[in-house]
Amino acid sequence: NFGRPERCLRRAGVRWRAGWGNHDVLRTGTATALDSPRRHYAFRAGPARVVVLDGNDPADPRQLAFLRREMAAPRTGPRIVAVHQPLRTSGVHPPAREAARLWEPLLRRGGVSLVLQGHNHLYERIEAGGITYVTTAGGGAPIYPCVRLLTEGLRHCALEHHFLGVAAAPRAVAVRAVTPKGRTI
Repeated sequence: NFGRPERCLRRAGVRWRAGWGNHDVLRTGTATALDSPRRHYAFRAGPARVVVLDGNDPADPRQLAFLRREMAAPRTGPRIVAVHQPLRTSGVHPPAREAARLWEPLLRRGGVSLVLQGHNHLYERIEAGGITYVTTAGGGAPIYPCVRLLTEGLRHCALEHHFLGVAAAPRAVAVRAVTPKGRTI
């Protein structure tokens, strides 16, 4: 289901960066269709450093060592982390507690500005511990409800299909969630 709806973007040369999720545990689609053979990696996007993690095995020693190195490296701009399973969420699927326990102290010490997460099919923004968490999984599947309305730091939850625009400047990151009709959430 990836090739047809994204054909125009692929023809335009848009570079895909995929994070491994729960559907990738026993399959190879992320490695083959989305050209993401590694389960955790980092790259530079303008002034931002983006760290992509595999939420399927947050305690993997190699991934933890990688994350520690990334967070200890000198900062040269904003840091963004992307992971499929949400560390904090008000959605139907509960937060990934082990990942949060292991990773959040490193993310705070490393000065991460933004965590992009998926899994729950909705848009939500949570601000906690100096980090903004955005769940952006409203690309086309049926939308899930917000069920944990007392989630610490929950600022907004929208049950709408959307895409996310992220712009990074040397000292700031701006995020805009947009519905298919062009309305900003």
